[in-house]
Amino acid sequence: MRLVSLLALIGAGAYVANTILGDMQNNPVRAPNTPTPAPTATPSPAVYVAQAEDAYWAGDMEAAIAAYQRALDLEPNQFDVYLELSRLLTFQTQPERGLEMAREALRRQPENARAWALLGMAYDWLGLPLDAIAACEKAVALDPTLPEAYAYLAEAYVDAGNWYAANAAIATAMELDPHNVDVLRNRGYVLESQGNYYGAIEAYREALKIHNLVYLHMAIGRNANALGNWTLAVQAYTDAVEADSHHVPALSRLGLLLLLTGDYDKAKINLNKALQLDPTFAEAYAAMGTLYFQQRNYEDAIEMLKPAIRYGEARARRRTVFLTMTLEDTNAIGAEPAGAEVARAVFVHPAALETPLRGTLEGEFGGSQVRGMVRFDVLSGRYTLEMQGLPPAPPGKVYIGWFKPLQWPERRPVRTEAIFPAPDGRVQFSGEVGRVKGPAIETYYTLALSYYLLDQCNEAMPYIEAALRLDPEDANALQTLRLCKQ
Repeated sequence: MRLVSLLALIGAGAYVANTILGDMQNNPVRAPNTPTPAPTATPSPAVYVAQAEDAYWAGDMEAAIAAYQRALDLEPNQFDVYLELSRLLTFQTQPERGLEMAREALRRQPENARAWALLGMAYDWLGLPLDAIAACEKAVALDPTLPEAYAYLAEAYVDAGNWYAANAAIATAMELDPHNVDVLRNRGYVLESQGNYYGAIEAYREALKIHNLVYLHMAIGRNANALGNWTLAVQAYTDAVEADSHHVPALSRLGLLLLLTGDYDKAKINLNKALQLDPTFAEAYAAMGTLYFQQRNYEDAIEMLKPAIRYGEARARRRTVFLTMTLEDTNAIGAEPAGAEVARAVFVHPAALETPLRGTLEGEFGGSQVRGMVRFDVLSGRYTLEMQGLPPAPPGKVYIGWFKPLQWPERRPVRTEAIFPAPDGRVQFSGEVGRVKGPAIETYYTLALSYYLLDQCNEAMPYIEAALRLDPEDANALQTLRLCKQ
């Protein structure tokens, strides 16, 4: 009976170069005296910008992003393009890349209010609400009439738990421009975060009247889920896919909801399409693994749930923004940094998940200029530090590096082991951050239970342990542990 009840719980809640021949085929030798065709003109950056704007208003965010990026490839000094890319990439659940674009804009115009506001939004979506508030307040100081600055500020205040300030900021944004799609979206978010799901849905619908954007439909679906209205939720996610048929998160969310409502065939169609578009999208793997588990196909469930965890943890690592080096008491290294900051690196986020993050460490300590580099492979979790100019730590002190805002499953900040510089101030250090908070707990215990049902408890144990690190009192994880110890 305990196994049957566990199955029921999970079912309800889960979710080389070319060869010479090839080169000749692609670039055939011309016969003598054969006229050479006139070269095809390369489209100007303005053409690609126009294509991006058309795609955006048609709701095709990926096409808009691709066109803006082609425009930048031709002419990198297009300030407004960095702003548009920052906003769209953040909305496409790539806030780390949105952050890069906002930074690039600020390198060109350090006092631009909209760039600061977009930097704030990216920080907030990366889990750094206090940094977001500071950036948005800078935007407001530069331009007190910019409605988006107040809207993004309201969003950050919500995520920092300051409801009063959030309500005041969104009220100001609405006064400045009640027809701005970002203002209306964040009005919905403020209402949603306070539990007013009906009001939030209405705000998102008002925003949709201005622009049919996929993330607004998804927000309606999220609130419908909170209300337990699965019919409305399915319709909202269906509308999201119709607004942008290549939007991977929308396809994945629709697939998961169809799975939970028992429509396995349609669920599989949407999830397969999501994975074809993005073979690293963790949520789609997790939903597909749950689908196979509910069909008692445990081998295929494992084949889906393992990459769900691998890519889910990798994407969590990828959202690391800073590495800060602090000087801590040797016998009192806490869960949070408490000592003086010695150096800081701001990570650069390349487009590909497989490409490691890199950052330049800079600081000043003990009269010495601290310089160095950090490299962070998000797929493996391994990192390397190379530094110079770091003085020996005083007695009773030790250097620690902190990856922000990355967290371990216990929701504590990820940090390095103690770092000891050589007598000449040089550091060469490597390590691994290990498991991090990313995928939902259901992903771990469903994978563990799949192994258990195949009589492979040795394989199950690491995932049971990971689930219990996320929540030591989770009933499903504890039951799976008991089953494996019988």
